[in-house]
Amino acid sequence: MLNTRARLWRVTAKQIGWALHWVVRMLAFFLLMPYALAKLGLMQMGKPDFPDLLITLGEKSPMGLLWTFMGFSPVVQFLAGLAEFVAAVLVLWRRTAWLGGLIGFVDLAVVWLLNMTFDIPVKIPSAVQALLYLLVLLPWLPRVFRFLAGRATEAVEPPRVITSEKIHRVTRFFPVLAVVASLGVGGYAMATGIPRALDREGTELSGVYSVAGGDIPPADDISQDDRWSEVAFGSYDGAQAGSFYRVEGETPEGEFHGLFALRRASGALQLGFYTLSGDQVTIQLTAAMTDDRVNAAPRGPVEATLQFTWHTDGDAVQLVPADGEAFVLTPSELGTTLLDQPFTWVSQPYNR
Repeated sequence: MLNTRARLWRVTAKQIGWALHWVVRMLAFFLLMPYALAKLGLMQMGKPDFPDLLITLGEKSPMGLLWTFMGFSPVVQFLAGLAEFVAAVLVLWRRTAWLGGLIGFVDLAVVWLLNMTFDIPVKIPSAVQALLYLLVLLPWLPRVFRFLAGRATEAVEPPRVITSEKIHRVTRFFPVLAVVASLGVGGYAMATGIPRALDREGTELSGVYSVAGGDIPPADDISQDDRWSEVAFGSYDGAQAGSFYRVEGETPEGEFHGLFALRRASGALQLGFYTLSGDQVTIQLTAAMTDDRVNAAPRGPVEATLQFTWHTDGDAVQLVPADGEAFVLTPSELGTTLLDQPFTWVSQPYNR
């Protein structure tokens, strides 16, 4: 009788353990999938736009440096998302869970290391996710070690957690439905995110420019000099560039809304946005960027609204105010080197 009870207890404990393992697998899937889809659609790090180029290396935060690095290469960002997507999908099936756990743990261990070394806020969540994938792998871990050591490995045969055949007929389709739903959401994310992230068309104004002209007088103290030195007009339109949810103020009606950055002679950097409507451009500026540990983006109330008529003059662009001297914008080839450098298989080192 005791042996029978002990055997039943071992069977029950084993089923409970594998039931908890199923919960861990589902939790690992649902926690990682949003990050995977965001990277697949190139939406988590995006891609640097022209206004981002006016932020100097010394003004970047460690997180901003990593985001620029990842965003600069869509292939790297996409492959990082693909690794997470594959790991999350594989844990849905018990037979492939060990491989998903292995891929997910290695991937998230690297993510955790990057979060730690670049001071990304989600250090603890990434550590928890890495631990979840390690727990998924745990029942197969001794077998993996024996395989790496060249020793014989026996199969892991977990019991069926759901013993009811009627319930099992329904639940066995859950992994397939989860994959179909993920592919649908992922396809939508890629269809909407990737074209926007890779678009460099923008408008005729999109780019980085050196500025001359204007009627802003120089200041005796260079730190107070408000003359325009460089400007950048963004190339993204739509929700990413047009909603400006951190900005207190209305975006005027127009055909295109994009990010805008202004570097003054004093060195101050002001961020904002511009709206095109035919040959009219409206520039709205928010407060200058400071060391306030806030993300670099237009935020707060609109401090200045400037309206110009614009037209091209050869390669240059002129911004003509209603009254006053026009600003002459000359394309800055040096300022767009990061985006303009072509890919080559073999070339001399260009490490600036």
